[in-house]
Amino acid sequence: MSLVAPPSAYMSRIQAKMSIRAILSETTTVVFPLASRTFLDRLLSSAMQTPHLLFALLASSDSHARRRLASKPVNDTALNYTNNAIAGLRAALSNDPNAHQPVEMAMTAMALCTNDVCDGNLDRFRVHLAGVRGMLMSGLLNSRKDPFATYLFKWFAALDVSAGLSLFHKSNPSSKKMNQAWRVALAGSSEDGVDDICGYSLDLLPILAEVGELARERYSHPEETALLSWGETLESRITAVTGTAARYPLEQLGEKETELRTTHAAFVHTALLHLHRRVYLLPKTHPTVRNDVRSILDTVRSVRSTSTANILLLWPIFSAGCETDEASERALLDERMAIMQEMGMGNFTRARDTLKRLWASETELRWDIWLAEQGVDLVLF
Repeated sequence: MSLVAPPSAYMSRIQAKMSIRAILSETTTVVFPLASRTFLDRLLSSAMQTPHLLFALLASSDSHARRRLASKPVNDTALNYTNNAIAGLRAALSNDPNAHQPVEMAMTAMALCTNDVCDGNLDRFRVHLAGVRGMLMSGLLNSRKDPFATYLFKWFAALDVSAGLSLFHKSNPSSKKMNQAWRVALAGSSEDGVDDICGYSLDLLPILAEVGELARERYSHPEETALLSWGETLESRITAVTGTAARYPLEQLGEKETELRTTHAAFVHTALLHLHRRVYLLPKTHPTVRNDVRSILDTVRSVRSTSTANILLLWPIFSAGCETDEASERALLDERMAIMQEMGMGNFTRARDTLKRLWASETELRWDIWLAEQGVDLVLF
């Protein structure tokens, strides 16, 4: 499939300046810092053959460039790309979806979701994510023996689970239907090792979803001590995946493998931190909680401050920041967030601003309770 005609004046202008592929590549390698070349090349080649996916990625690239250059005047380019992506996606969905590249359609919605998160448009994010979830649960992708579908599900799950660790979004990879979709999407792929899209073991994905679910239950029913047994079961499962090793193609071993091991460890310690604080309700000064925070900080320190691998660590960084009163620890975390913010990651901008507000408030409330009372909605992906 090829572009029938120049899709818009916006496309013509951007083509006159530089290669579309180069523009998209710069953004995708930042959003997916440790992803395999196979995934990135397939995403770009699919976009060049699928107008609505191309528009969605161009919208992301334009937004990303403007976030990196904060002084650059805002115009309607990204909005026009987004509108074209949505219009093309709706047109495809209105016909027989099986004849219109279902994986690429879902990828378009995922690209829009991710840009929504970085731009702070969380209402639109939830609409787009719900659409992807519907596609995954409908069996639309079952007939496709395409590795691209595997990447799609992992991209969706990483974003959905990150959102589910907050109080404002219910992620459900642990539900029966999502489990079925999960098995279909990952058919033939290995779940061993650290995943290069998520930054942690796929075995940890459903556990993180359950941690978020349990934390919300505990928030709603703080006197319900029966929930503690669920927490103990999850803690045992988390411990079981602690030592998962990174598995990467031979030509890509080295620094990426080390960074994948590190990001996985960071999420393991973050899962434990959320259990200890939000489920067991231990105070932030408790030795167990302090050990969780220090363990997260150790993983952060082991990643170069300018490495894009830090992009995968937003939840661990934010979680540790919420649970420490130590000035030196806060300074380290704020520095990392500032560097990622300068790379155009708008999700770091909002998380950093929220964290600074939390610190300035000197509240005794746990961070999730404070966020709920302040009406702050975050998706930390």
